[in-house]
Amino acid sequence: MRKIDVIIQKEVIAEYDLTGCTAVVIDVFLATSTIAFLLEKNYSSVYAKENIKRAKEFANALQEDVLLLGEVNGHPVDGFVYPDPNIIEKAEKPIPAIFSSTNGTVAIEQSKLAKNLYTSSLVNGHVISRWIHEKNDQSNIVIVCSGNAGGFSLEDFIGAGQVVEHLINQGEYELSDAAKVALDTYQDSKLIQFKNLYEGRTYKLLASKNMEDSVDLILENMEKVNVLPKYESGKIIDLLKQENLV
Repeated sequence: MRKIDVIIQKEVIAEYDLTGCTAVVIDVFLATSTIAFLLEKNYSSVYAKENIKRAKEFANALQEDVLLLGEVNGHPVDGFVYPDPNIIEKAEKPIPAIFSSTNGTVAIEQSKLAKNLYTSSLVNGHVISRWIHEKNDQSNIVIVCSGNAGGFSLEDFIGAGQVVEHLINQGEYELSDAAKVALDTYQDSKLIQFKNLYEGRTYKLLASKNMEDSVDLILENMEKVNVLPKYESGKIIDLLKQENLV
């Protein structure tokens, strides 16, 4: 029976051997939601970089039209579009995006040795879960909550619980203690229509920057974004589009 575990923040990823696992990285507010919307809005791929310096270097080396997104500790960076899904417009042609964030892209970079690596959010967790279950390769599943600058992130833990619920609704899995608690937290939050997310630390940070609409957008699009972001050959692509399944 496949096992499901949850890592509560990126700072402990190094304690896990992900090489034979299927990893799912979650950063609901905002990185993995932003990635889902980018792929939905005709961007060909997303390159996740762990810091601004590497993002700039990679953009210069790529020598093609790109969308450069980034933030540092929630603050905007000169020359980078702020990774707010509310301001991402549909790409006229399928160009790549290069993205650096404080939490989510760092977690992606730290998880890239996994056998399979996906990114998930509340907007597309149902797609990720269905694919992982149907493409059963017997690998254990590790859900990675990016966390918030070294701290626990409620929205990521709830996002992890979403994936757990969809998986166990499709088949039998062995849950770690962390996976069980994430599932309970998700189900409790769902009962109150995720209103507790408006009390969390990350929401308050976004509200201080007048970005409450970003949270609204994500919750309004709960399980409505039909993309399957998978890390392949150094970049994140929509596997559904690549395999002509949409």
